[in-house]
Amino acid sequence: MQRRTLGREEFYSKILNLILDFLDVKVLGVVVFGSMVYMGEGNDVDLLVILSDELELKEKMRLEELIASKLRRTFKGVTFDVHVLDVQGFQENLVPGSFLSGLALGYQVLYERGGVEEKIISFLRNLSKEKYTLHNKHGTWNLGFHASILLKRKGLQ
Repeated sequence: MQRRTLGREEFYSKILNLILDFLDVKVLGVVVFGSMVYMGEGNDVDLLVILSDELELKEKMRLEELIASKLRRTFKGVTFDVHVLDVQGFQENLVPGSFLSGLALGYQVLYERGGVEEKIISFLRNLSKEKYTLHNKHGTWNLGFHASILLKRKGLQ
């Protein structure tokens, strides 16, 4: 199945169904972020999967590879960068400087329970009060400024 033949919502829906079918009730949240969201396109799809179960590093890495592999087989030619975190790992990465700082540029929650989006919004509110700069291949981004804009767009500030 090619990504280009699907609309964005259908594409996201198929991603979510695959993850939920595979991990079932362990899933607390699935979030798309990165250039696919903030630029409307990208070379890869960045996914955050938050699980209720505590994860050892080996299990985390095994799940990330397994999910990415299943997604690549389903969506030929699409690269997936999958990050699987347990609740503690998710909380620990909701700080400026972690890879989740990129949520300030844009994200889309595909599935959540247990307050996942609330935690993201709280992080963005804190980040919006700071001047934190991210440099990547797409440019230089003042994440505090972008967090503030994102919160306004969502009607949360």
